[in-house]
Amino acid sequence: MNTYVVDFETYWDASKYTLSKMGPIEYIRNERFKPQLLAAFTLEGQGVVSDNADDMREFFRRHSSDAFIGHNIAGFDALILSEYFGVKPEHIYDTIGMMNWVGYSRIIPRSHAALTELLGNGTKRAGTVVSSGKQWPQDFTPEEQKFFIEYCRDDANQCRLNAARMLPYMTPDALLFMAITARMATHPVFELDEKLLEEYIAEIDAKVEQARKDLLSIFHFSNEGAFLQAIRSSAKFAVMLTSLGVEPPMKESEAKTRTKKAQLEMLYDQATTDAERATIRQRMETELPVMTYAFSKTDLPFLALREHPDMRVQMLVNARLDHNTSIDRSRAERLLFFARQHKPVPIMLSAWNAHTGRYTAGAAEDGGSSDKLQFQNLSKRDPSKAKLRQAIHAPAGYKVVACDSSQVEARCLAWEANEIGLIEQFRQGRDPYSELAEVIFQVPHEEIHYGAKHGDKKLKLYRNVAKTAILSSGYGVSANKFSDTLIRQGAKMSDDMDKHREMAFNAHAIYRAAHPNIVRFWSLCSNVIKDMEAGYSGEFGGPDGKLFKFGTKEMGDCGRQVPYVLLPNGYHLWYPNLRVENDEGKVQYFYDRPRGKNVIKTRIYGASLVENATQSFAFMVLAWQACRMYEAGIQLAANIHDSFATVVPEEQAEETAKRMEHYMSMCPEWASTLPIACESEIGDSFLVV
Repeated sequence: MNTYVVDFETYWDASKYTLSKMGPIEYIRNERFKPQLLAAFTLEGQGVVSDNADDMREFFRRHSSDAFIGHNIAGFDALILSEYFGVKPEHIYDTIGMMNWVGYSRIIPRSHAALTELLGNGTKRAGTVVSSGKQWPQDFTPEEQKFFIEYCRDDANQCRLNAARMLPYMTPDALLFMAITARMATHPVFELDEKLLEEYIAEIDAKVEQARKDLLSIFHFSNEGAFLQAIRSSAKFAVMLTSLGVEPPMKESEAKTRTKKAQLEMLYDQATTDAERATIRQRMETELPVMTYAFSKTDLPFLALREHPDMRVQMLVNARLDHNTSIDRSRAERLLFFARQHKPVPIMLSAWNAHTGRYTAGAAEDGGSSDKLQFQNLSKRDPSKAKLRQAIHAPAGYKVVACDSSQVEARCLAWEANEIGLIEQFRQGRDPYSELAEVIFQVPHEEIHYGAKHGDKKLKLYRNVAKTAILSSGYGVSANKFSDTLIRQGAKMSDDMDKHREMAFNAHAIYRAAHPNIVRFWSLCSNVIKDMEAGYSGEFGGPDGKLFKFGTKEMGDCGRQVPYVLLPNGYHLWYPNLRVENDEGKVQYFYDRPRGKNVIKTRIYGASLVENATQSFAFMVLAWQACRMYEAGIQLAANIHDSFATVVPEEQAEETAKRMEHYMSMCPEWASTLPIACESEIGDSFLVV
């Protein structure tokens, strides 16, 4: 198998037709789309630039069994091959995915220019300045033609040099998983039901209209203008949320905290008696930090309310954010747009893109637009999206077979922390949620398990409270946050908010008491952060205490020393510029994360390192399983979190489900004793994914 580095230059128009304004699927399917130039190089540097579409098609047809590398090839160039040329290579390796695996995208933007500069492979020229709105070759002067050809050649050659520097750090499975991910876009199989999507949008519109009427009635607004004016007041908006059963999200106001702290310190200095000073110290404990409502466009807990199950809450939040439509409606509109093209929809995912290595939706350079399909947010655990998932279906005569890894993060955390009791519950196929609920609510776990399974609302609530504890409290969430999470998930234990909070605090405390090794694991990881920052190295986690390695080393061969946690499959969690900050005795650790051209200061502490390591480790197990399924001939067509799906002829569905369960019940050698489990489901649509 040969390997070629490829790069397309296509027609574009800076004013109205560009990848910064539309996603790659819409861009390539547009009637204005046209490949203008193609540069193709071997890894050794032999290459050509072609401007003939027939020659391009013939080149890819002859080399379809070879490997192709490109910068953002999974998010653009490979789609050109499949959508425009009808060529679907098996082996597609993206240098953005390589950046993610090696770690470069943790210190620089995911752009060809930034990567080329980091690795010292030249400077990307601004070649597009001569091409906006111009058809090749007639609209280019001879000088512009020469320049544009050299620009295309330079881009491909720089990509070749960048890839050659990163390939030695890529494992076979890392490359294979990138190719599997690219195939989900280049070999699309899911069709879209136009009628169901139209019905779904109509249902949302009806719910929004009813929610609007309900809100005007509940809060006695005479008209919508008065309603919109009221929600601009944070205090009034908080009251409205609370009356709908939603605890308003809060955050620390650093400015108000500094002011309040200075005032109290001044009063302390002016105090003349021990009693006065004791009172002020007590005020410092109770009044600091100063909290404020988290109602801005950057507050994630607030943004999460846009997908609250109560449409009235969604409408309130969207109105506060000046959004005219809900996330669900926007997503459905995008799907409807593609449904009307009557083509299978590519599943666009980016491999190793998140800090933990997990998938993110879309596939684009930093700053590029996506098609806003967001399949990762279509979990079957959300019943409100059932019709939307049903609208994404297999072709006639085919079935969707999905296999979901059961409680994979909870299982991995128990194994990492060596929480023996929880490990055995998982290993023996027991129900840890019902058993923890028994301790919390003093009801036999058999009764809870049976009742929840058969629809008993109270017993289902009990199990859901324990389930939330096991799935979220393992990452050190506070009792307050745990209480709020239960409310958001519809697991409110009492209409009396004080009573609910008291019961949530009790459940939270019981979880921690029942899982002492997990609690100790947070402290262990706090020490790991401290040691990393001090320049030490070591091992931690797992039954033998050697699952993860940590230290500081050069990232790839870019010349930068970066603290890291190494997973057993070769993936690194990088913590660039890890540092300690001491604010009057309060020690905190931070590292830097790039977001486009900006750098985000990110806090890291013991429980958050546990969350990073566990989410990453769980996904690495899933990626290993995906590679084994692909090698066995199972063509994976989609992923949603812990579930992989394929589409097969109806007569092959049962056998495929058994084979997927076989591979997703296996563990890699580096996690041989991990108690893993899975469930498969067969259906006609995304309802089973």
